Amino acid sequence: PPTMAPSPPGVTPAAVKPWWRRRSEPIVVATVVAALIMGAAVGFQSVKGDIHSSEARVHEQVSTSEARLTERIQAAEISIQTTKAELREEIRASEARVNKRIDDLRVDVKADIQGVKAEVKDVNERLDAVNDKMDQLLEILLASNS
Repeated sequence: PPTMAPSPPGVTPAAVKPWWRRRSEPIVVATVVAALIMGAAVGFQSVKGDIHSSEARVHEQVSTSEARLTERIQAAEISIQTTKAELREEIRASEARVNKRIDDLRVDVKADIQGVKAEVKDVNERLDAVNDKMDQLLEILLASNS
């Protein structure tokens, strides 16, 4: 096979490509294009893999955050229940102290009332005694005037 194709009329031999270059040029172009497409596909797969990895990490972080949040909510609910129970107990204890104080005051007031009644009775008895003496004096005075 000849290494150079015959030159068309009016074209210099340097401008004419050898026959093997003219025939292989579409193959080279197709090969380059195929290599570029394969490179792009590999790059795309790599990016796709990175995206899937990122999605998996985000999903794991969301799951972890949800789990921690759930635990915190449960801990807060337990704390609230404990606080409610403690407050109920404090209220019961406070009510018991107030009721005890009221009962003690009732006893004290009843004792004071009994003391006052005794004093009133004593005063009434003394007044009765004074009245009796006054009646006797009045009778004596009336008797001495007559």
